[in-house]
Amino acid sequence: MPDDQGFYLAEPAGPARAGVVVVHDWYGRLPHVRAMADELAADGLAALAVDLYDGRTTTDPGQAESLAGQMDRAAAPARLDDAVKTLKARTDGGPVGVLGWSLGGSYAVGLATRGGVDAAALYYAAGDEDDAAKFRCPVLLHLAETDEFDPPELYDGFVNALRAAGTEVEAHTWPGTEHSFANRDVALYAPDQAAEAWAITVRFLRDHLLGPATG
Repeated sequence: MPDDQGFYLAEPAGPARAGVVVVHDWYGRLPHVRAMADELAADGLAALAVDLYDGRTTTDPGQAESLAGQMDRAAAPARLDDAVKTLKARTDGGPVGVLGWSLGGSYAVGLATRGGVDAAALYYAAGDEDDAAKFRCPVLLHLAETDEFDPPELYDGFVNALRAAGTEVEAHTWPGTEHSFANRDVALYAPDQAAEAWAITVRFLRDHLLGPATG
């Protein structure tokens, strides 16, 4: 479906029984984000890619930092909540997950703490212990081996807090990668590791939203 009020919706050929809110990183909703939404739809999941930058994108880290600073952060949570409502309507009330990278992953954490999703797949993003205590859904984490933005202790603390709260967590740290390694449109893209991580992500979302016996 074409963009409508900052949304890009990709749907399966047949009736959709579950959906995924897709949230871009600080580079904006580049072509790979829409492509991944299309790939999720091909795997049976309605995918709604939110645009937090109102159409602006970049592949330059400096410009990305500027865009992140200019975005309407107060409005972002409501956009994600609206995306969940839209997917619920498109899936006849089916389960909804969230997928987010970096900046988008941080907003995905916020969405999960509000109890609106049934699975959360996060790339190089984490919450704190208070966030972890509010999660009520399984969590998948993909982490870079070298991350200039976040120390390993941040992710270790988040994973430990989630597990202490009884949350199912699956975490992968990808050798030879840096922050943004899964972004197909930027220089730090690591194609082999990103492809393997993506296969795990699709499996995780399908298993928790459609059921492991499907497909």
